Amino acid sequence: MRSRFVGSLRGLSRLLVPRMLATGSLVTSATAFRVGVSCLDLWLDRAPALVRLAVRASVGGAGAGTAQATFRDDLIALAREGAEVTWRELRRAVDELEEVTRPQEGTGVRPHRPYRVKP
Repeated sequence: MRSRFVGSLRGLSRLLVPRMLATGSLVTSATAFRVGVSCLDLWLDRAPALVRLAVRASVGGAGAGTAQATFRDDLIALAREGAEVTWRELRRAVDELEEVTRPQEGTGVRPHRPYRVKP
């Protein structure tokens, strides 16, 4: 059993695992950067309105309750959009990693059958 397993590994490159790890690291770094930029963009778009609502809610007065509720809703919406952007980028990263590390179609070793099949 062991000799058949070792024989099947002879065709593999010793650099396969390090290459996959390096590729995974690059994809992870690119994904972290894209997530950071996307979330920063969301915050920059929404921050002025959130700050205005936060000030209105903190000062008090007639519309303070409405401002607090709106602030809460907008903050949760921002968090949900950030989670959605993150999820989309993570799925993209997994797809990229799979595409880059998928073996070429023609490089596979032909299966060896120890017996003959009669038609």
